[in-house]
Amino acid sequence: MKLFKPFVNLTKSTSTGVYTINSVVSLPKDYALSSIEQGLIEIDGKKVWSVTATVTTYGSLETDIVEFAVPVKQGPTDEIKKVNMIVKQALSGDSSVGNPVADNGTDVNYDDAETTNP
Repeated sequence: MKLFKPFVNLTKSTSTGVYTINSVVSLPKDYALSSIEQGLIEIDGKKVWSVTATVTTYGSLETDIVEFAVPVKQGPTDEIKKVNMIVKQALSGDSSVGNPVADNGTDVNYDDAETTNP
């Protein structure tokens, strides 16, 4: 598993209609989530809803698998067909790890969401 490349799946609650993006990502062991933000971005000329997780480090190079789920604030529209999960490193004085993958985001179509109960 490449560092900072999230693997995702999208679920939709049958009772509330809320979409949730579930992410699994490989991070150096001493990293922690520092913030999660959502907003509209454009990728290849198409509007995409983006969930961005920012991580910070204390310098360890051992890796660990981190899982988290984020309720998505925006559902599909005529223009927005995908949601994108991005994991990025916060800028700090220690950039020894950097971002080992050029593509640190993964997108999924709203139509591919699995339905869940409740």
